[in-house]
Amino acid sequence: MKILFRISNWIFTFFFLLLFLLSILSENYLPMIIILAGALLLLYPARKWTGKITNLSLPLWLRVISATIIFLLFLLTTFMGMGNKYSIYKNPEIKAGPMAIYDTRMEEWPVPYESRYLDTEFGKVHVIISGPEDAPPIFLLHASAMASWSWLYNIEGLNRHYRTYAVDTIGDAGRSELADINYYPSDGAALVELYQEIMDQLGVEKVSFIGASQGGFISTRMALQVPQRVNKLILCGPMGYGGTNISVLRIVLTTMFPLKPLQVSASRWAFGDNPAVQAAVGEWFELIIKGVVSRQASPMPFTPEQLNSLKMPVMVMLGTRDGLVGNPDYTKKMAQNIPDARIELLDTGHLISAERPDEFNRLISDFIGM
Repeated sequence: MKILFRISNWIFTFFFLLLFLLSILSENYLPMIIILAGALLLLYPARKWTGKITNLSLPLWLRVISATIIFLLFLLTTFMGMGNKYSIYKNPEIKAGPMAIYDTRMEEWPVPYESRYLDTEFGKVHVIISGPEDAPPIFLLHASAMASWSWLYNIEGLNRHYRTYAVDTIGDAGRSELADINYYPSDGAALVELYQEIMDQLGVEKVSFIGASQGGFISTRMALQVPQRVNKLILCGPMGYGGTNISVLRIVLTTMFPLKPLQVSASRWAFGDNPAVQAAVGEWFELIIKGVVSRQASPMPFTPEQLNSLKMPVMVMLGTRDGLVGNPDYTKKMAQNIPDARIELLDTGHLISAERPDEFNRLISDFIGM
């Protein structure tokens, strides 16, 4: 037992050292000091050395409590240093980078569009509206850490038959803007109230939803709570159906330590190695990971009972190489709890709509109907 305890101490020593080095490289100095203090008090090699100097020996129970407090302080100070109290962006210079990319992408938007801002309870919500006014309406809800410009690769095909409303998620990167970063739709119920308000302001009573990743989570919440306002659902690598917690943890750690190799690794893990996809979203995603502290509802997993209660037709698209959602077999099994579900497996990463735009549009037209 003593040997196992000693080995575990060395493992924790290595872990603390890694966090210490990452904090130095990412210039998170306050967390670095907390880690150093924790190592001196708690870890065997350093504790033995400080004990000889100070004649101080902490009992095991006190070391466990101290370790918990130090870890929580580390997380708190790291997140406190990640942003400012007025914006999800760390500073105006960082905000300028993604906004410049947004402007460039919208210059490539292949159809006429209207850019509209809606005043809501939480702040201004930006919506890109395009397509024939008398066509069936579709709401486009993008993936987390992306923005509505990411529908660029699908919009021309969709607008042949549908009126689209691409909504920038408030509290995330994009042109929507929180009035107060401490007040945002932090759970599913608040999201449903917000999107009903958006629909009301746009004069849309009932709509089909196309939701990617976090947008799929929001779309599913709408279908669960206000099914009378949802026509059909198209969910693309939706959160809430698979390994959400692990995915969020990896993104959080990359945000805590915004080093270039970690950013590139996270981008390839999330979106795959497809050159076209990386060219489209790689630079954007790395800027967001480096400089944005989003304020969004956590995509809590849905239960089989909840999914079984969905009565409208649902199509679920899953990428077989989707690192964010994880095991497609597990996600497929969860989606099969939906009574009227059509499940499509595609050889893609997380951003199905950008990686296979023609097939994506064809599946939607086939599913919704013209």
